[in-house]
Amino acid sequence: MKKIIYLIFITLFCAIIFYIPTIYKFVNYDYLYTSIGDGLKQMIPFQIYLIQHAKLFTMFYDIDFGLGGDYFSDLSYYYATSPFAWIGIVFVLAYQFFSQSQDLLNIVLTNQIVIAIFKCACIIFITYLLLLKYHLNRVLAFAGSILYAWSTVYYYFTFTWSFFSDVMFYLPLALLGIERLFTQKKPTVLIIAIAITITSNFYFTYYQFIILAFYVLYRIIFKYEKDIVNIKQKFIYTIVSVFIAFLIGNFGFVQGVLSYLENDRSIMNNNVDLIIPFIKQYNVLYGGFYITISFLSVTALFLRPLYKKYYFKLFAIATIICLIGSLSPYFDSFFNGFSMPQRRWVYALALSTAILTAMVVQHIKLITIKQFLLASILPITAILVTAIWQQTFYYWLIFVPILCILLLFKITYKHQYINILICIVLMASQFALIYDYQNKILSKYTPKKDSIKDSHIYTEKTASKINHLKENKIDDLRRIDMLRPITVNSPMYYNFNSTKLYSSIYNADILKFYEKDLFVSMPKNSNSYYAGFSERSNLNSLFNVDYVIKDKNDLHYPTNTERIDSYKDQDRTNRIYENTKKLPSARVVNKVFDDKNLNTPLVKEHAMLNGMIDNHKDSKEQIKQPKDLLDSSKISYNNAKLDNKELTVTKDGGGLTINLPKDTSEKYKDLYFMIDAEIKKPKDKNYYIKVNEHKIFRHKLSYTYVRPSHTTTANIRAQNTVHIKLKKGTYHFDLKSIQGEDYSTLKNAVKQSKNQDIKFHNKNNHYQIDMKRHPSGHLVMPLVYREGLKATVDGKPVDIKKVNYIMSSIPVEKGQKKVIITYQPPLFKTSMVAMFIGVILLIVFRKTIRKKDSKI
Repeated sequence: MKKIIYLIFITLFCAIIFYIPTIYKFVNYDYLYTSIGDGLKQMIPFQIYLIQHAKLFTMFYDIDFGLGGDYFSDLSYYYATSPFAWIGIVFVLAYQFFSQSQDLLNIVLTNQIVIAIFKCACIIFITYLLLLKYHLNRVLAFAGSILYAWSTVYYYFTFTWSFFSDVMFYLPLALLGIERLFTQKKPTVLIIAIAITITSNFYFTYYQFIILAFYVLYRIIFKYEKDIVNIKQKFIYTIVSVFIAFLIGNFGFVQGVLSYLENDRSIMNNNVDLIIPFIKQYNVLYGGFYITISFLSVTALFLRPLYKKYYFKLFAIATIICLIGSLSPYFDSFFNGFSMPQRRWVYALALSTAILTAMVVQHIKLITIKQFLLASILPITAILVTAIWQQTFYYWLIFVPILCILLLFKITYKHQYINILICIVLMASQFALIYDYQNKILSKYTPKKDSIKDSHIYTEKTASKINHLKENKIDDLRRIDMLRPITVNSPMYYNFNSTKLYSSIYNADILKFYEKDLFVSMPKNSNSYYAGFSERSNLNSLFNVDYVIKDKNDLHYPTNTERIDSYKDQDRTNRIYENTKKLPSARVVNKVFDDKNLNTPLVKEHAMLNGMIDNHKDSKEQIKQPKDLLDSSKISYNNAKLDNKELTVTKDGGGLTINLPKDTSEKYKDLYFMIDAEIKKPKDKNYYIKVNEHKIFRHKLSYTYVRPSHTTTANIRAQNTVHIKLKKGTYHFDLKSIQGEDYSTLKNAVKQSKNQDIKFHNKNNHYQIDMKRHPSGHLVMPLVYREGLKATVDGKPVDIKKVNYIMSSIPVEKGQKKVIITYQPPLFKTSMVAMFIGVILLIVFRKTIRKKDSKI
């Protein structure tokens, strides 16, 4: 026990040493340990969000996850099912409890370093135990574990997507489990390792499956002298262990897979090059962005005598496969589920090269000085040539000749402390490597604390304004629309119900609502993102958007609002607009429309205002079709020419001028333009579609995450003359219709809803709707429908239906008083039963193996 405590202390101490430069820059210069990109946009707000919900013991569904949804399942790709994330949450909650601090943002920012140190120590600890199983002596086992945990991969993963470095713990844990199963007939560690991986992240499970499959196949095919199970037993025990592990860890995996299957990551560009570009970031020996490996690991590949060692040969083959694979983006795509290439498999290369380096030092006496020098020529030459080519010097280069001298000394002489000296040099070299990596490679991606304020991600001034708006809400299902910064999950920083979300996974029905049902033009056409309702007044009222916060220079704001406040925040002046046509959070309607009879966005909005749209119910209910003003409009072209839906714009700002009937601006308040517009040439430039004051940004076609093109709706203030302007280029262009909106339907819906008295309350573990006055009919609310939502009316179970494409509806009778809505993830009970069965099978499996051992 004393040895374990001592080892824990040493590993924690080494983890702190590793992070000293990061701590120093954080304390003295306010540099954050998270990236300026996804770090501040996703990682920090997601952690804040989960902490806030953990404190309140909320159910897994909440209305403030974008437009609403199962945040637990959708965030299982990130933190929701990560054990390390929940340890971090415990750290934060414990600190808040003892310090009584409510400054959650700064606590979470600090906790990035704390949990990184803790995780690094865990990785050192478990990797050390693994290397002992490979018969490395304690000093070199420790050195190898340091090389892995102190790698640029760990620092990069934890810096960019802090949850992703979890897998660097799961891999050595699983390998340790395989070794204990094959050499000791002990399956528990392997089962725990796989169970944790499966429940933690389904994405990791795929990576781990590929790596562990290779490892197990090698260990099955090539018997190790100390294996105590035969080939058949290896196969059976492994399959049984994986099966039991899946049962135990199935909940997180099932929720992750379900959320992934319900997601929509349609991409236009999936072209993969055969060979990587030979640029600095892909260099694995010197100054690489993704990984920089020890020159000794490459030297090891040319030392033939060492291939006699079983584990050396295993990891040499793994390293060779990885190094060859690193030359092609197809290898990256393979590990990323044959999707867009992502170089996230490099943690396996970091482990294999760390182990090879430690093994070279241990078995160096099996080779001659000549063999070592010849094997070192290629990697050292490659490093020197690369250094000259990059014209960059990294401090870790100083340790290369020192390490070579010590290894040559070990080949020639015996010395009691030579391994310790080599271990110290390896650690110093790795420390210098990570110092160089921080300061010369990641520095431009490292934000300072002030950048959160300067970039308008979170400011005290805006927080104060939002808190004031929240105090005025009539109940709990009200929203605030604040789109800037566009791709930042700012509502999670400010803790309010919003209209936007930036996440790799969320319910595809929401994107379908935007792109195919209502044709809402979003500020960006990229994956992982939705935001706002394009300032469409009808939709804002239908989704209870009470306030809109916009930059004063943005003239595209919703009709039926009035400016109630204006304030200066940093270099920007914001204006707050209040919706003057608010609908209640939930209302009872009786008219039911069939989507098949609704052909334009404006008609669909009117249908939702007059009643509800139910795609699963035939309805003869009719709605008045707005007039198409395109038929009575005159179109001319400015620096542009249209030929069979191909629009050629010869100058930036060229396009169409549309002269509508003279009474258009008098009859209508807004105009809806349904447009198909996609650039064909050039493909490598961003473009826009500007319809009067409404400018719709579009990514270049070559952008990795651009969404497929779809019909969009440009809504503008009604004018008799409208200009559609585009950038120079060739477009597929089709102006489908122009319709006018006078908002009489909205006014009538607001007027009728005043006859009802219905309030929506968020009770954290359920939603409660109090109905004091209402008719019989369908209770409709902008609660994004998700399978797993359940409802009771005055204690009696009723069905919740999906209506209005993504909303929810419950049948109610006049006189009923209370609706309770709860949520339980799909297959939740099944997963819990499977988990229980898995634990029982683990106990039985362990006893069965022991009985077989006792018979032997």
